[in-house]
Amino acid sequence: MKKNIITLLVLLLNFPLMVKAQTTWIPISNGGIFFVIPFIPSVPFPPATNFNTNIVSGVTYVTWADIEHASKYQIQVLNSQGQWVDLFVVNENKFLLSKLSGNYEFRVIACNINTCKNTGQASISFAPRKKVTFIHTDLLGSPVAETQE
Repeated sequence: MKKNIITLLVLLLNFPLMVKAQTTWIPISNGGIFFVIPFIPSVPFPPATNFNTNIVSGVTYVTWADIEHASKYQIQVLNSQGQWVDLFVVNENKFLLSKLSGNYEFRVIACNINTCKNTGQASISFAPRKKVTFIHTDLLGSPVAETQE
């Protein structure tokens, strides 16, 4: 019995180091058998929020607030036809911005351990490199200046 308790403690203490994503795991013990199963919520995940760009050692990452029980995140990009296209899946709440070349709008959908289909609400779109150019005109409508403000 003491050996089983020690084994259980070792597994529980080391388990977060062995799991690659932020999946919530439910431990189940039945007599001498111990195993864990992933928690899969019955309601859709909320949209991702609090987007930021962080520079670490000269590399730019896009980050967002972690969503409880999400195992991974689907990154979608808005194409030139105005449709959201699946780009890639990440196992944490950040991705390397250089994976998106150009000035793209993207959004994030939280996924469970099995799938990203119909698992969560899409975030609002975020465009880290998007610049708005204002064209100033004279009274007749002819352009006279461009600014970024």
